Amino acid sequence: MAVGLVMVLLFIVQAWAQHDPAQVVGAVHGVAYLSPRLQNQTYPQIHWRRNSSLKIASRDSSAKVQYPNSTYKGRLELFPNNTLKISSLQKNDSSTYQVYLEDEAGKEHIETILLTVYDLVPKPVVNVKVIRDDPMRCEANLECSVELEGVTYEWINPSKILLAHVGDSEQRVSFNPSIETYICKVSNPVSSNSTLLTYRHPCSWTGESSAAASRTTTSVLVAVGLLLLLTLA
Repeated sequence: MAVGLVMVLLFIVQAWAQHDPAQVVGAVHGVAYLSPRLQNQTYPQIHWRRNSSLKIASRDSSAKVQYPNSTYKGRLELFPNNTLKISSLQKNDSSTYQVYLEDEAGKEHIETILLTVYDLVPKPVVNVKVIRDDPMRCEANLECSVELEGVTYEWINPSKILLAHVGDSEQRVSFNPSIETYICKVSNPVSSNSTLLTYRHPCSWTGESSAAASRTTTSVLVAVGLLLLLTLA
């Protein structure tokens, strides 16, 4: 009984694996190639669909190729090996695509490919919040951000060793007076970008993309509060 159950479960797992769609990633304005696994066999008729319903490309037995959907006008190319090329990618091209391969006996083989289109990562914006500022030690939070979802953050020190809290957009640092450079690297599956932050004694910071990185200190906030109290008095 147990052996029979194991065999059934194994069959289900294998069947699921066979139907697990291939995955392709692309960048906005870039190119994606959707390639079927079966390319060593000739199929008299094939066609590509989006979400199993919208036909976007086809080739009949006379080798005539058609692209019936205007949304992809001028952006598709169907190759002899049944690979579909999509150019000038847009974010809304992200979807599941099916290729229907029909042999001479009329039997149809279907493959599914998942396409995900990503924006290129822009240059990160960096910001510094100083926590402790005295002649012997500078302690600060280094902040890094981009206006994109689905990205990962890395903070790298001058020796190219990853700092703590890998994947966080914020990194706390503490060190003795010296000149140090830190790199914020932001990545997604198709691109990455980075920005440098340079520290100089006693606790000043210069960002690569600006004359000076934004900075907030506890002492400045306290001074502003005292000034308001004196004004009110």
